[in-house]
Amino acid sequence: TSGRLSVIDTKPAVPEQARDGNHCADIQISPDGRFLYGSNRGHDSVAVFSVDQQTGALALVDYAPCGGATPRNLALTPSGGHLFSANQNADRISIFGRDAATGRLADTGRSIDVGTPMCVKIVR
Repeated sequence: TSGRLSVIDTKPAVPEQARDGNHCADIQISPDGRFLYGSNRGHDSVAVFSVDQQTGALALVDYAPCGGATPRNLALTPSGGHLFSANQNADRISIFGRDAATGRLADTGRSIDVGTPMCVKIVR
């Protein structure tokens, strides 16, 4: 590869009515490359997009509530089975199950209470 960086596609990370004052803080790609996840500060959600494997184009799948406030950073487990959301203003890291076929997230009801989480990394 040439190492050249180019824009393939751009999409809003939040619904149109929520665009003022909202910002995407982090993006993660699923281990299989089929889904992109973006943390939305202000909207307090995780945007889920499918990634076209031929063109790289994005298509909105869902907006999932982040389980707190101000999701700053996301992390996927190596298997892709779970996504962690570091919710800075909720003092909580929320844990979601991830459907590998659809990319959708489901709240597991589990979380880790920690003061002002800004980053989360998965260590094997």
